[in-house]
Amino acid sequence: MTEQTLGNGIRYTEIRDPKFRSCLLLIRFYTPRDAQTAPVHALLTDLLTASSADYPGLSALSRKLDALYAADFSARLMLCGDAAALSFSASWLDDRFALDGEDITGEMLRLVTGCLLRPHLAHGGFCEPEFSVCRQNLLDDIDCERNDKRLYALQRTASLCFAGEPAAIPPLGERSFAEAVTPKQAYAVWEHLLRTAPIDIVCILPSEKPVRTALEAAFAQIPRSPEPVPLSAPTPLREMPLRCTEHMSINQSKLVLVYQFREIEADVLRMLYGILGGINNSLLFLNVREAKSLCYYCLSSYSILKGVLTIDCGVQNADLQAAEDAVQEQIGLLRRGDFPDSMLREAVLDYIGRTAAQENTNSGTAERIADGLMLGDSRSPDEIAAALAAVTKEQIMHAARMLTPAAVCILRAEEAEEP
Repeated sequence: MTEQTLGNGIRYTEIRDPKFRSCLLLIRFYTPRDAQTAPVHALLTDLLTASSADYPGLSALSRKLDALYAADFSARLMLCGDAAALSFSASWLDDRFALDGEDITGEMLRLVTGCLLRPHLAHGGFCEPEFSVCRQNLLDDIDCERNDKRLYALQRTASLCFAGEPAAIPPLGERSFAEAVTPKQAYAVWEHLLRTAPIDIVCILPSEKPVRTALEAAFAQIPRSPEPVPLSAPTPLREMPLRCTEHMSINQSKLVLVYQFREIEADVLRMLYGILGGINNSLLFLNVREAKSLCYYCLSSYSILKGVLTIDCGVQNADLQAAEDAVQEQIGLLRRGDFPDSMLREAVLDYIGRTAAQENTNSGTAERIADGLMLGDSRSPDEIAAALAAVTKEQIMHAARMLTPAAVCILRAEEAEEP
């Protein structure tokens, strides 16, 4: 693995591994979020992978990708604390497998840089009808997220817990802002991103290729003045947890609990999370879902950038309080160290297994490296696994005592009316 700086806030990392038969290029643009730009960021991931000045329209771009042995170019929006990352991913068959000696790598690099740096424009904004189609896709996705009651409960909790912070904004933004976006406004946001966003580029190649020099030449044409984007933004600690209950006509109630933390080492936090809810036989699964049958599902996640751990369940109304109490009991078990040592070993093995599966694909390898760059962790999977294995029960107990309740949000199913 080699890491280089292309200049002007662009970091380039390249891995060469002959086990792969294809190449992968991952480009992430980091940017702050606010209510007006949040839906534009989501819109841009669709717009910029639909056409370019060279291929004006999705059909033209698709035909070109198909001609390159079914190559792929896609994008997604990632939330990073109070910031966001527009993540573009391109994959293509290694040149040595081309039937007629085509320069697939060169063609893909021209296609990708063309989409990002020379988009399909008219009258100072993105072209129609691509813009209208992509905006309607975004509006449909926003509606779908609201109709998914688990996602809605999680977002309702975020708006409560992170009130006044960018993390409270829905992942795809508010519908009203998405409806109002114009082609010129969307392009202005993208122009600003090209000039100011810190950029991470990760390239996975089977052998040496002139990818770095091609990207360096392409981005050198853009006048850049990169601005720092703070990613770590822990939400202020609360003295008392916030609570909200919303009644809705649904079959199953949703319960979301948020705990805050400070100064927990990343490896200790990963182990705590695994034992609590991350491994197959976690405390939440064994005790809350299986032994007590208090919920249909009990899932957990954490954000080291915001300093929160989230647990969400699907429950019957009659079990809401019992489920909340049971979750708190599992936190108590962690604080007392009342869990078997085998869970420590299982949490380490879970990480090793997941990472090994991830490393089997060039896309998984690129995502792991990019995530490490984002978090400032350049360790290899083996080094992280060794660090996890060194975490002690006492460290997990101490970390669990640092978890403080921050919010409880209930999406309560309306009671059926009696005939």
